[in-house]
Amino acid sequence: MKQKTLACLITAALLFTFIIPAFADGAQYAVASVFANVLPEPNAATLPIAVLPEGTVVTVTETQNDFGKITLRSGGITGWVYMGLLAYCGGEAQNTEKIKNIYIASLPAKTAYIEGEEAFDPAGLTVKAAYADGKADAPVKGYRLYLPDFSRCGEKTVYVFYTAPGGAVFSAQFTLTVTKVPIKAMTLLSVPERTAYIEGQTLSLSGLKVRVSYTDGRADKTFDAAEILRDPDFTVIGCHNETEGAALRRGDHTVNVYYKYPEVNVSFKVTAAKKKLIGLEIATYPNSMIAYSNSAAPDLTGLTLSAAYDNGITETILPNSCKVTCDPAAFVLGPGNTVTVSYGGMSVSLDFTYALDTPVSLELITPKVLTFILGEPIDLTEMRAYLVYTSGEKKEIKNYKLQRIDPKQTGPQTVAVTYGEFSDLLTVNISPYYQKGDVNDDAKVTTVDARLTLRAAIGFIRFAGNPLRAADVNRDGKVTPADARLILRCAIGLEDLLDFSNIVKINKGVIYEAS
Repeated sequence: MKQKTLACLITAALLFTFIIPAFADGAQYAVASVFANVLPEPNAATLPIAVLPEGTVVTVTETQNDFGKITLRSGGITGWVYMGLLAYCGGEAQNTEKIKNIYIASLPAKTAYIEGEEAFDPAGLTVKAAYADGKADAPVKGYRLYLPDFSRCGEKTVYVFYTAPGGAVFSAQFTLTVTKVPIKAMTLLSVPERTAYIEGQTLSLSGLKVRVSYTDGRADKTFDAAEILRDPDFTVIGCHNETEGAALRRGDHTVNVYYKYPEVNVSFKVTAAKKKLIGLEIATYPNSMIAYSNSAAPDLTGLTLSAAYDNGITETILPNSCKVTCDPAAFVLGPGNTVTVSYGGMSVSLDFTYALDTPVSLELITPKVLTFILGEPIDLTEMRAYLVYTSGEKKEIKNYKLQRIDPKQTGPQTVAVTYGEFSDLLTVNISPYYQKGDVNDDAKVTTVDARLTLRAAIGFIRFAGNPLRAADVNRDGKVTPADARLILRCAIGLEDLLDFSNIVKINKGVIYEAS
């Protein structure tokens, strides 16, 4: 159940702080009480994340609001401890008053509280010190109280800490009782104005009214729907987790209203009837209203219907949730070919135009690599050609014509690919880059290339990268005098290092034009 966060939770911090000792950041302290809670933030109202037993030594790295920040050695947990629970270990803390212990001489006048409604009242509380040197017991002032959580019922322990002159810390404790709010009963005065729904409609609590009565003589309280929804002490939830504004499933529902405690509740019933379809219309038409086949139903991609129900809700319906009725074999050229789409006992009609599916263009899927090195194969075997039809369908063709490519011409070449009346263009690029024999990369093979290759062959110079690939004309993986000889023969016109016969690689069936 939800609980109020009242001022009494805030008082769970420290009360009656008359003496605030100076805390030394980075100093070591020992737990001087039976325990010390490690809190996630410097606020006594938060739940602890760890508990330190008496005698545990910690290092305080920062202080804030009478709390010290520590990091536990085990697990590396960082949190906050109330400094009143710690004793300084720096050697300065002394028991200069020779106090033996402190004790509760008289309890507060009020020792019983109602959870979440009352804050601690210290009136009547007396704390005394007992001395080891025979001095008479005397009241102490400037003690600190570490209060428990008053928002939940049960026996609660209040810890008292006193820092004596000299820094010695003493503690005592006493017990209080926190009881539940004395609720006698909650009565349902009126159910919501609306208890009959159609599935999908949202639950409304308007008109709901309850009365809460108590056993301690206080006046009854009456709450309407707005107050119930606003008050965190109320929880309203149905048997299927229905809440205010939630869409209802079809069927009967029991809605429970809780106040503070699970046992304080009332309930009422609502019913959601099955929704009925009252209208069906076309929201968006198919992407194409032309049919190119009389052997299958037209493509309805893009079609959406708007269905209206008697609960005031409309929803979008897709074709895959519908029944499609048509006779493609009876389609005639032109408009007037009816397709019926049915849903929930209602239907709409679509008028399609039937047309012949004819090719309209040629489309090429070209190889990823269209740049080739002079003299190496121009590989077009990955190229694919398709006829594109009016329906958008594509059909691959094999026997297209490819315009001749000049394998000796460097630079880009745009060639035509044709099939009947349709054509497309293909651009290939032939680069002289590290062609055979062109060691100095001047786009020609000369006696200079032969001389450089001979010097590399006898070890006077060393090639790497592109010059190495260009010099190794016989492709044996090394540069030798034989390579230099072949390059020289090419330079003076006695030999051609590049073989351009059958250099263009194409698929079977492709018609390669000779010129």
